[in-house]
Amino acid sequence: MMAELVFFIVGAFASYVVDVWWWTIDYRKAERGLEFHEHYHVGLELLILSLILNRFTPSAPVFALAGAGFGFITAEWRQVVEVAGRKVQLGHPFAYGSKHFRQSTILGLLLLGILLTTALWLPRW
Repeated sequence: MMAELVFFIVGAFASYVVDVWWWTIDYRKAERGLEFHEHYHVGLELLILSLILNRFTPSAPVFALAGAGFGFITAEWRQVVEVAGRKVQLGHPFAYGSKHFRQSTILGLLLLGILLTTALWLPRW
């Protein structure tokens, strides 16, 4: 149980480091055609992957993916304010108030449905 917790914390910390890196280098998702793919989408995708891997290979390192997933969802929630240059401005957590809110919400609901389906009905081996 302790090993799972350690891996979960390591995964959450790694997602925090990646989030800070994205903001530090002024990462532009829009330039790569991924404007509506938010942090919480990455978090949900990692949670789905961790559930699938945990069913087939139950081991402690899988919890690092779950920790990273929760970390990215938390990082999205933290975007209530953004720092652009030296200015602090209101952000768009979960794409609320942005131009791509509808696409982001549809993808988020689809991923949430897959996550719940995976958690409830994926058979254990």
